[in-house]
Amino acid sequence: MTTAKRAVFTDRYLKSLKPAAAGKRIVHWDAAKPSFGCRITDRGVVSFFVMRRMHGKPQPIRVVLGRYPDISLAAARKLATAALGDLVSGIHPKEVAREQQSPPAAPQPHTFGALAEQFLRRPAAAKQRTSSEIGKTIRRHLIPRWGDRPAREIKRSDVIAMLETIDQQSGPYMAAKALALASEIYRFAITRELGGVENNPCHLIRPSDFVGEMAPRQRVLTDSEIALVWRATEGTILQRDGAGIESTYPAGPFVRLLILTAVRRSEAARMTWSEVDLDKGLWVIPGTRTKAGTDHEVPLSRMAVDLLSSLPRFAGGEFVFSATGGRTAIKGFGKFKDTVDARVADLAPPGIAGWRFHDLRRTARTNLASLGVSPFIAELVIGHQQKGVHRVYDIHRYQAEKRDALERWASKLRTIIEPPPANVVAIKAAV
Repeated sequence: MTTAKRAVFTDRYLKSLKPAAAGKRIVHWDAAKPSFGCRITDRGVVSFFVMRRMHGKPQPIRVVLGRYPDISLAAARKLATAALGDLVSGIHPKEVAREQQSPPAAPQPHTFGALAEQFLRRPAAAKQRTSSEIGKTIRRHLIPRWGDRPAREIKRSDVIAMLETIDQQSGPYMAAKALALASEIYRFAITRELGGVENNPCHLIRPSDFVGEMAPRQRVLTDSEIALVWRATEGTILQRDGAGIESTYPAGPFVRLLILTAVRRSEAARMTWSEVDLDKGLWVIPGTRTKAGTDHEVPLSRMAVDLLSSLPRFAGGEFVFSATGGRTAIKGFGKFKDTVDARVADLAPPGIAGWRFHDLRRTARTNLASLGVSPFIAELVIGHQQKGVHRVYDIHRYQAEKRDALERWASKLRTIIEPPPANVVAIKAAV
């Protein structure tokens, strides 16, 4: 075998290669990528390969990548990078080939796991606002427990054991949610005659009989706690080492908007500039993102408009709160919560105990009541729909009333975060 000089591989170079002499092979090495080369036969067939020793092996191993031009030079370089990475990691190419030839084991058609995946792929699932959360719950709590078992063999005792275990690990609300989703999967299977399922083992089981008390959450932040959260989310904050200035975007403004508007965190996280009219002070959340499935008009107080006006706008994307230059919306609320908690603890050790982002929504709603806003308007402010005949016949949007309510809340919020001097007496405005 004859070895040619090294050269940087290009398409022009590869096409210029001459066939080897009869019965010979010529190896060419790429000067731009070590251990990557090609071999040309006496019939002019060019094949890419990599060659490298594995740790502990005396002889180098050759991995053939494919023929040129059946695979392009660019594709061959990518394959070479992957193959060399395997060799450096001690993975033999034959092991990789065996894994590629052996398709991953698909879930058996009659297992609970297979039915659960069919349930998640049904057309109606794509229309559900909470489809991603439903998928996470099923794949975290149900499939690991029952995935390999025949669906028709799961009994009521299995469901009760699942409820009690999830209650201990994740609390009663998650246990009840898992039960409801398991029941939906079985109803889906029965109505479509899937998996030989004829009975729903979740039928007649009530979570309250097996899990802890599911009392409604009532946590409301006090005025001093609200002030702490607001201080912790200031636009800029000194780093802990005092070395410079660190922006709190996107976490800081995101949390402040939750306080000002009382919207759900998922609604604020995917907010886009096209939904907002700062001149009119109005934000319209499309029905595809609201729990009710209808558009939700959020009048923006002057304080909220000032907040949004201070935020950066990116040429690369529409999202208001983004860590990728506007291309994608923020996620990982737990990380943002940890950041805020750390700053609150710095300001006032040991910080604020037992609060969540959703408590900001309850806090705003409670304050609206204390400010004299009628329950009817306050419920519309937080996006709850009218009930009964009012929903059918009353199509007034109550935008002015909601704006007044949110301005009242913003005014009170100012007094919380910037309390007036002790010698100033607040005079209650006429209603």
